[in-house]
Order: sequence, then structure tokens, then C-alpha cells
Amino acid sequence: MSDTKKFTDSEKLLGEVLREEPDFFLSDRFAETVANKMARRFAWNQYIREFFIYLAAIFGIAALSAGIALIWLDVNWQAWWSFLLYNVSWVAGLNILVVFILFVDRVLLRYFSYKLSQH
Repeated sequence: MSDTKKFTDSEKLLGEVLREEPDFFLSDRFAETVANKMARRFAWNQYIREFFIYLAAIFGIAALSAGIALIWLDVNWQAWWSFLLYNVSWVAGLNILVVFILFVDRVLLRYFSYKLSQH
């Protein structure tokens, strides 16, 4: 019983609000502005998600390759480990460079080309 009363009260309130003239006015381009903002947000989310998918795929392929090399090819992992630790600055620099290039390619270039096509 109280649910139907709330429903009718909300209907009355909505009816009153719709009969009155609003105190504010939206710009003529309001719908276009909202659509552009949502499209931009969707594009950012899609590009960032795709970047992380590619990053995870590259990391997975590298881990799988290292696992295959260590198990099937009987590679000396201690020699690889000492090589990585000895050249840690080069390894870190190359990894950061690869991640940066991937980010620019998968996110920034695509976003800016999308943004230019909108104007």
C-alpha cells in the first residue's frame, strides 16, 4: 500500500515539475557537447585497455619464451641472471623505451588522430 502511495506522490511531483518552466536553459550544442565528452572518455578507456592488453601479451610471450628456454633447452639460468643484474641499467632502459613506444603507438597517436577527426 505504501509503495503505491509513493508511486503516486512521485508522479504528482514529476507532473508539477514538467508543467513549470525551468529556471535554467541548456545551450543549443548541449547534446553535441555531452556526446563528444562521452566519445572522448570511451576512446580513452578503449585505448588504455588495449595498451594494457598488448603489454600483458608481450610480458606473457617473454615469460613463456624464458620458461621454454630454461626448461626445454636446458639453459643456465644463473648465467642469464648475472647478465641481467650486471646490465640492469640497459635492461631497464630498453624495457622503459619499449613500454613508452607501445604507449605512444597504442594510446597517444590514436587518441590525437581521433581528436583531429572530430574537429
